[in-house]
Amino acid sequence: MWANYQWVEFVYAQQDPEARPRELLAHILVGEHVWFERIEGRPTTTTFFPLMKKQDLIRGFAQTAVTFRRLIATRLGDDIHFRRATGVEYHARVVDIIYHLLTHGYHHRGQLAAHYARTRIEYPNTDHINFLIEKKL
Repeated sequence: MWANYQWVEFVYAQQDPEARPRELLAHILVGEHVWFERIEGRPTTTTFFPLMKKQDLIRGFAQTAVTFRRLIATRLGDDIHFRRATGVEYHARVVDIIYHLLTHGYHHRGQLAAHYARTRIEYPNTDHINFLIEKKL
């Protein structure tokens, strides 16, 4: 969640932020919503790359942080049956879904880093070790 906040602040601080970085940030958030809806048995989200306002992203990531904590505390072993956007039905444990969401976020933040590296714009270092250093953990 910390890394997502870092990227939201960075992307929206750019003069005339480009669409693609904003789409990637929203996609991370929407992906979390899609999976949380599946876990709760109420899939409703259908847009996967929306453009969102900065405040909506910040609020959304704060809400998903609460959901992550609740699921980790109460449902890690639950087996969830779901249907993917492709129509394929499957099942996974909540712990595996959470792992998927963490790696999904890393993947798209890596795309953001590559995007800004190509433009030679200094971007935030959001790897896990940097988190530990910044938070003095």
